[in-house]
Amino acid sequence: MDLVRQTPRTRLRPGPFVATTLVWLTLSTASLLAHDPGLSSLDVGVNRGAISMTLSIAASDMALITSGQSVDRRADLNAFVRTAVHLSLDGQALTPAGGEEVQIDESGARIRLLFLPRVSEGTRRLAIASDVPARLARGHRELLVVSVGRGQPSQTLLDAQSNAFTVDLAAVPVSTPRMAWSFLTLGNRHILSGYDHLLFLAGLFLAACTMRELVVLLTAFTLAHSISLALVVIGGVHLPASIVEPLIAASIAWVGVENLVRDRHTTRWLVVFGFGLIHGFGFAGALMDLGLGSTAGDVAVALFFFNAGVESGQLVVAAFVLPLIWTMRARPVWRAKLQPLCSMLIAIAGGCWLVARLM
Repeated sequence: MDLVRQTPRTRLRPGPFVATTLVWLTLSTASLLAHDPGLSSLDVGVNRGAISMTLSIAASDMALITSGQSVDRRADLNAFVRTAVHLSLDGQALTPAGGEEVQIDESGARIRLLFLPRVSEGTRRLAIASDVPARLARGHRELLVVSVGRGQPSQTLLDAQSNAFTVDLAAVPVSTPRMAWSFLTLGNRHILSGYDHLLFLAGLFLAACTMRELVVLLTAFTLAHSISLALVVIGGVHLPASIVEPLIAASIAWVGVENLVRDRHTTRWLVVFGFGLIHGFGFAGALMDLGLGSTAGDVAVALFFFNAGVESGQLVVAAFVLPLIWTMRARPVWRAKLQPLCSMLIAIAGGCWLVARLM
């Protein structure tokens, strides 16, 4: 203590070893910041008869997967997920059922795959293995979230060494009334929140001159999308979103333009029926998210009440829109100006969506 008091140090003079250590720590920290190992997320939803899987990755990781190229990134991401993530049910590997969705924005990408496994009675084991951490930057981790029905989700963190997780699935019975209500509300919510479907319906409302004509158009639309849903659920027919979504936008633009250039629409129900088939494939994506059940009765309940939800949503829209249209038609000046303007806005919106969905 006396020595310290007698020779106080007024300046910090680190020796060569200390200085070298500080430089090494600084460079190491900078290196770590420059090479962030990253964190992705994998969400697996297990429902009655359907398993959905969504991988979310950051833009920096997406650049590693696609080699920084902007050409055909969706195909590269889709191929990456199909080879990097593996699902098996009771030891049997699952294959995606098609209809994959790839969303890309400035923050990164989200790739969604749908599986339609054959459901058997009793307890089942779902095994999930992900090579995503091993195929991206060293030290990359992946947050896995598994949701079974409406139960509490399970979470775990995967890395290159620990990349597998197993879930015990118990067949939880769901009462028919509860199942029917779920599909009814799903159909209702889907039509009311789908702005593209609502604009298409608005175009039909503007075109119909009489209540009878409106009933014919809505019946054609309902029958068509019911057929599409049955083809997807029962027949296993799938169309990718990259085809369905642009066609839905094209149907909106078509209805708006047709309202402007045609005075009589005697055969319009045929066009509405054709577009209704396309809209039905769009509805099918929302229907498959909830799962369809394991028996023919469950499938029948799902189809019927989902359609009922869509139809009740259409009736709600009609209850709000039709009085406005009838008021407009009762006044010739309003009809001459507002009806073409509304049709033009519908056509423009459909055209903008078409261009955006094709890019």
